[in-house]
Order: sequence, then structure tokens, then C-alpha cells
Amino acid sequence: MKVTTRRSFFQYMAILGLVTFSATPLFAKGTKEKYLYQESPKDGNKCSMCMHFIAKTNKCKLVKGSISPEGWCASFFKKP
Repeated sequence: MKVTTRRSFFQYMAILGLVTFSATPLFAKGTKEKYLYQESPKDGNKCSMCMHFIAKTNKCKLVKGSISPEGWCASFFKKP
């Protein structure tokens, strides 16, 4: 029976974490359908008020494609 030291356990976990992190895409956008995107505001909330909206390009950090400033999606999060 092999005895694992605490140090070797944490080294293994750190390496495992780095491998997992490097294998996962850091920025994967989803489809409009996935985020329930709609071209009109909902409850007074719209993309231009969302922290994920990029006004210069009318793009979203989460949703693929061009986004209307007047649109809305399920990942809406109001700018602080």
C-alpha cells in the first residue's frame, strides 16, 4: 500500500487544476436561443443597460452575433 503525503497530494491537485483550466475554453459564447434573446426590452431592462453589452460594436460578451441595444436576454445583469 502506497502512502501519499500531504505535500504530494496538494501538488497533484494543483497540477490537475492547471490541466483542467487549460483544457477549458475561457471565452465560449452561446447562441441567442440558449440565452432566450429577444429584440425587445423586458420589464424595462435592455441590453444597453447590461454589463455584458459592448456598445462600440453592438456585441455581447456572452451571446454570439450582433445584438440590438434595445434587446434583452436571460443573462441580463444591470451595470453597477
